[in-house]
Amino acid sequence: MNFFYDINKMNDFTYSLKIHGENVEPIYKTIKKMIKSFHYEEDTESIYFSAENVSIFTQYIKNNKLELKQCIKLIDDITKQMIYLKSMNYGFYGFDANDILVVDNLFLFCNTKNLLCLQEDNFMFIEPIVKPYFSNPEIIKLTTLPSVINYKCCYYSLGVLVVFCILNKYLLVGNELKSPEEVENILKPLLNTKIYWFIKRCLEPNVDKRILLLI
Repeated sequence: MNFFYDINKMNDFTYSLKIHGENVEPIYKTIKKMIKSFHYEEDTESIYFSAENVSIFTQYIKNNKLELKQCIKLIDDITKQMIYLKSMNYGFYGFDANDILVVDNLFLFCNTKNLLCLQEDNFMFIEPIVKPYFSNPEIIKLTTLPSVINYKCCYYSLGVLVVFCILNKYLLVGNELKSPEEVENILKPLLNTKIYWFIKRCLEPNVDKRILLLI
């Protein structure tokens, strides 16, 4: 696993988190908006916060499946962080399960490896990247450099993550996308629920028309 952070338990209710790599500041600022008890120490370049339990997302999910209520919380938390990052002109173009920490019942995106500064609401790719597990059509089809991709590509990644968590199904097959018919068949257990329509908005083929809306 590719971790760009260190999480340590200091005592029964205090944890430290140190994030590595470039673009650390926007991640810390985002986490500060999400966690109530939080402080940063310059000498250790770490944040300290109170929590009863902290775990990596891959450890948190049992049988690779979340309950509906947990899934809605995941959507809400990751969506908020996407919005916070966008307000600072940053975004992530996909993610892996170990990018997310679960702090009590809070889902936090903590890795910097897939985080980039936006240029007019787009990601600019000038070097080859390791494609994240929860990817999207735009990143999968990224074959020429430099390339410009709309920041909303990550909405598709969130939809893929949600499907994986609640249905234990993966919508991507290597560098191939499942057909619309295959995707619809996978989503049948959620048909006409608010999560179903949230996922459909995330998986909109036209990246410009993707929205994050759970109603």
